[in-house]
Amino acid sequence: MSISADLVSGAAEPSGLLPMQLPADMRTVEEQHEDAPHDMRCHVDADGNTYDFAFGLNWKGVINDNRTRKYRK
Repeated sequence: MSISADLVSGAAEPSGLLPMQLPADMRTVEEQHEDAPHDMRCHVDADGNTYDFAFGLNWKGVINDNRTRKYRK
């Protein structure tokens, strides 16, 4: 079975980590320095999740493992 079929059938759980920061608003985009990493105020959703670099989700919720912990400030 292919990866896509595994996801559709429920045999595999989709998950992913953000490869970038998602800005809170347009002002944040305009004020950010393109050459400075992790320099912006990130979007926070209604559940309190901050969409910063390496934030991850899967069907169970927020991914909290070694991959994500090492990028927290």
